[in-house]
Amino acid sequence: MTCSDDLLGSRTGQEQSIATRASPVHNEPQHAADTPFLRPGPEDLSEAIPVFFIGRNKDGHWVARGADGKSGGLFWRKQAAIRFATRSAWPARCATIFPADNIELDLENQGNPLLAHTEVTRMLRSVSAAIYVSLMMAVLAGTIALKTGIFLSRLNY
Repeated sequence: MTCSDDLLGSRTGQEQSIATRASPVHNEPQHAADTPFLRPGPEDLSEAIPVFFIGRNKDGHWVARGADGKSGGLFWRKQAAIRFATRSAWPARCATIFPADNIELDLENQGNPLLAHTEVTRMLRSVSAAIYVSLMMAVLAGTIALKTGIFLSRLNY
């Protein structure tokens, strides 16, 4: 929840500074894009509680990543990402943060192993599509050449 002047009302200067300091908008670092996995400050969340960021990457897969940078993974479903975070923090509970922007996994994938190679399969699909189009054009050119040869051979009789 962010604090605005309307919400602050007629608070004293000290109360207003406390409310402003607790606002998540004011806690964000100036270089938030460079450090997307920055855990909340100790005034917002105890250092003893593990923090996991859960969100989607550019391909639409779910990403779960610990703020400590020790664990993370890719998942098909949101529930699987939450389950991964819960089990990684076991026996303690964990705090989950759902960023509004896309997040990318910058660690080894400890989640669904099938999603570890999505870039390779995407590249192979695009290459195979180009090869398929080239083969179809070759078949079409061969068919036209064959029909032209048959037509020209009939003209000689």
